[in-house]
Amino acid sequence: MGSPASTPQEIAREAVRLLAARRLPPTPDNFQAAYHEVAGTRPLQPFPLAQLRQIGQALPERTPAQLRFKTLFNRAVTRHSWDDLEKLLVQHLGAASSPPPPSATPPATAQPPDSAEPAPHADEKAASIPISPDIAEPAARVIDLTLPLVAADDARLREMGEELVRYLRLEQHHAPTLRRMLADYAFRLSFGVDEQLGVREALLGLLRQVLEHIDAISPDNPWLRQQLQALVQAAQPPLSQRRLEDLQARLKDVIVKQAEAREQTVRAQELMRQTLATFLERLAQTAVSTGQYQAKFEACAQALERAQSLADMAPVVQDAIQTARAFATDTQRVVAELTELRDRADRAEAEVQRLRRELDQMAELVTHDLLTGVLNRKGLENAIDRETHRAERTGTRVCIALLDVDDFKRLNDTLGHLAGDAALKHLADVARRSLRPQDTVGRYGGEEFIIVLPDTTPDEAAAVVQRLQRDLSAHLFLHGEQPVLITFSAGVTELRPGEPVANAIARADQAMYRAKRAGKNRVMQA
Repeated sequence: MGSPASTPQEIAREAVRLLAARRLPPTPDNFQAAYHEVAGTRPLQPFPLAQLRQIGQALPERTPAQLRFKTLFNRAVTRHSWDDLEKLLVQHLGAASSPPPPSATPPATAQPPDSAEPAPHADEKAASIPISPDIAEPAARVIDLTLPLVAADDARLREMGEELVRYLRLEQHHAPTLRRMLADYAFRLSFGVDEQLGVREALLGLLRQVLEHIDAISPDNPWLRQQLQALVQAAQPPLSQRRLEDLQARLKDVIVKQAEAREQTVRAQELMRQTLATFLERLAQTAVSTGQYQAKFEACAQALERAQSLADMAPVVQDAIQTARAFATDTQRVVAELTELRDRADRAEAEVQRLRRELDQMAELVTHDLLTGVLNRKGLENAIDRETHRAERTGTRVCIALLDVDDFKRLNDTLGHLAGDAALKHLADVARRSLRPQDTVGRYGGEEFIIVLPDTTPDEAAAVVQRLQRDLSAHLFLHGEQPVLITFSAGVTELRPGEPVANAIARADQAMYRAKRAGKNRVMQA
């Protein structure tokens, strides 16, 4: 099998090969057993602390030997040490089976009966290692805080973590026990982390799939399609709690606005449908009435042809006159109704046009730039307002950085506007990867960007922006197969309590121009 594995990585690889050779599934338990087999160690079994403590309390302590055994037993239980328990039981059973000494006088090194705690052996002192509370307590706190994240669906991992936290908070620790507990927890934790990462990626993929296909519900709504495209961009990793809060607020706004617009559109469509139905009904009635009057007029004409005298013609003429008056009255009524229908149709059309204008105006409520996927001006205003209120509550500081791409006009003139747009998108993508999770980036206008840096001093903010400059130089923009170096100059300033945001942006803008004059690709503080 080659040279024996020595590092944890080599042991893990050998364990995977061993599972594959034995055709065993790589479950956490199988992998843990194979790892310990390759490493030549024993896996730590669950320690029955409560049961062993109950046994320790029940042990007799009438003689010095019983008192010493009980003390050492309880100490081994407190340390979760199977090795100490095994050694103690073997020694005790061996002493119990050996003949008593010939002399009744206890040796000089015997422990006096009234001693509170027997002196530990040399090997016990070597194995017992007090860990500084400055290390043990933070380590226990880290494990305790991360358990809800990584062990939500793994009861065994949660038990191991809770046991390890309790053990780290003891005053003294048994070195082999602590080593094995940490190793077993780390291996089980690796599976829990992989599982959580898989769940996260699956949920993000599901969200993107829903957002990408939901526009099929409203194929003739370009506003909704734009909003959904912006939401897809916002759901790209890396994610943070702030980005998720912003995504949730934007999605809620889209749903509410779309529901309102749809309800109003449905009402307008219903009005149009009713108008058209009434119009067709009136046309049908007019056709029927016209046929009836035509039949009456025809009857009057035939009666006039048969008339022999004025006396015979008089009632026919009177009937024709009444029929003509009724026809005129019905015609006027139909004209009035059709005029009303036309007015209703005009009002319905005006309502539809108003709704279209409202949807166009709602596009201005989008908080993300459709080209780069980062915040636009409105989104930046919301982000700065949110962070300043958070800073007031927590007593922290907020900085902003104004970035301007160097020689962007020359890039546009040389490579074209499409390449310029792609360069801005490249800068935004690098910024999302480079910035800290709590930072927010937005496009202020043209080739200018603003970064909001919460809980940050100006010196720290400048360091963050300088790191972004280095990352942008390391990841060149590709125009086709041609690499293009993109740089920017930046000004950094701190938001002062109660001042208008425009004043802080103006200070950052002045610092950015100082960086331009100093040679570009620099960061200046204001």
